[in-house]
Amino acid sequence: MTTSGPSTLVLFDIDGTLIQSGRAGLRGMNAAFDRLYRAPGALDHVPFAGRTDRAIVADALRGIGLEASDDNVRTLRDAYLEDLRVEMGRPTDLPSRVLSGVVELLDALAARPGVRVGLLTGNFAGGAEIKLGHFGLWTRFGWGAFGDEHADRRALVPVALAEAARAGWAGPSDAVCVIGDTPLDVDCARAHGARALAVATGPFGPVALEAAGAHCVVPSLTDTPALLAWLTSQSPG
Repeated sequence: MTTSGPSTLVLFDIDGTLIQSGRAGLRGMNAAFDRLYRAPGALDHVPFAGRTDRAIVADALRGIGLEASDDNVRTLRDAYLEDLRVEMGRPTDLPSRVLSGVVELLDALAARPGVRVGLLTGNFAGGAEIKLGHFGLWTRFGWGAFGDEHADRRALVPVALAEAARAGWAGPSDAVCVIGDTPLDVDCARAHGARALAVATGPFGPVALEAAGAHCVVPSLTDTPALLAWLTSQSPG
């Protein structure tokens, strides 16, 4: 495949990779389930890490005896977005911040003419906007792939590539890098021939991320020169 236009595409996860939100997503979804269905703690035993919001909501709906239909998922999503706005502004003792090195890396990538950046996140699109907007990062990304329509995170990679193409990017799979903090981020990249850069700032340590098959594992996104060199190398190692 030939490359035209920008040569490197970098796709960022959000939670645990760009930011920590003080678990506002969990609190907001639990609040929405309680408000709509009088089901407090509906999400308490549903796994979150690396999964799409659609998959998480579907599991929780089934857990309270409801069908995970498109209408039910969208109804919950819309209620959740209302509660998420509240929770993002609520004081919490849990970490709620932009992670170290993120702004510097985004600045460095934006300064490189051969690089495009986008989002590849399990968050609902509206949730991504609320979370990143709270920290002033939403406008850094012109497009992305989100967890509104797909339960399987692997399905988000083709969506992201299609959005990138509409934004003017074209290139081979080894010019695409997914940055995330969970084994599912690594898996979705490898499933489509993209490179996986795993950052151990979320719930998984380096050993688990290496075992998942990440091409590169870093403790944080603070070493901007090294990260920039790796991301633009178009080499799997």
